[in-house]
Amino acid sequence: MHLQKFGTAILIVVTAFYAYGALMHVFNMLGLAGYDWPTAPVKWQVLDVVYLAIDLMVCAGLFRRFRPSVYAFYGAALTQIGLYTVLRPWITDVPEAFALSSEQVSDLSFLVAFHAICLLLVSAALVAGQLPSNETPVDIYCSGCLSGLVYAKC
Repeated sequence: MHLQKFGTAILIVVTAFYAYGALMHVFNMLGLAGYDWPTAPVKWQVLDVVYLAIDLMVCAGLFRRFRPSVYAFYGAALTQIGLYTVLRPWITDVPEAFALSSEQVSDLSFLVAFHAICLLLVSAALVAGQLPSNETPVDIYCSGCLSGLVYAKC
């Protein structure tokens, strides 16, 4: 029973982290992150949109115990580790106006460690029995508007 509480706590913390990450992508898009997003390198714009969508799926899914969110989480964490290590030269190869400071480059190393730790934590939560169920959310529409979520067995 204690392992399940531990696993639940981990999933809540990781959900909060990924919600913060989604918020940062929104801030980037709104130009609140220190640069003008519409003039930012296209690769940064694409990555913001893609990772905003993935972060939101991870947040909602881990919170609701939706199995595909686990796959989204592992995909997001592993690809970001790859982006900030192997593909770092590609990420940082931008016009001079968007060149990263040495502090921002070191932030990429922090993000690698962050995602690695999150991978370990979620793996521990899964071992502790917090694997999401085989149920999937089904949207119910009433008069053209979303009225709620119910669960249907797959």
